[in-house]
Amino acid sequence: MTRTFILRRPDRPQVVTVSFVLWLVWVVACIAATVLQFWRPDAAVDPAPVIAGIVALVLWALVTWAVFRTAAGSRVARIVLVVVAGFRAVLSITGGQLDVLTIALSVVAAVLLFLPTARPYFAARAAWRTGHGFDGTGVSGPSHASRPDPDRTTEDRKSVV
Repeated sequence: MTRTFILRRPDRPQVVTVSFVLWLVWVVACIAATVLQFWRPDAAVDPAPVIAGIVALVLWALVTWAVFRTAAGSRVARIVLVVVAGFRAVLSITGGQLDVLTIALSVVAAVLLFLPTARPYFAARAAWRTGHGFDGTGVSGPSHASRPDPDRTTEDRKSVV
């Protein structure tokens, strides 16, 4: 039996791709809202809003990273996105139309990630590594010590030990 040592990720379902695009649109809308909130022309020149804006943009960069990790099949990044979107929705529940749009966008994107057709894509890594030699016992599979040697009898093995 020939083993392949190339990890082959299952093809990404279409619902995950659509969710990925929706998450990207959501992040862009949230970044635009952040920039508009912290850098208004009528805002006073004060270092506190500038620092808060920079911190917010760094956090949005981390969320963008989670979006790309989710597209790659990360289960943890998928949960992080849902938590961040829920937190953002709670913070912006009394906002205007843009906030309602971003909440709706994140809800749709999150639901798509948990549909039955998307769940196998986020299966545990061990499930898709099985059969490729990456099952935790080494690159080449199980140790030869656990396999019987057809050239030696049981008595020969006992005398070696």
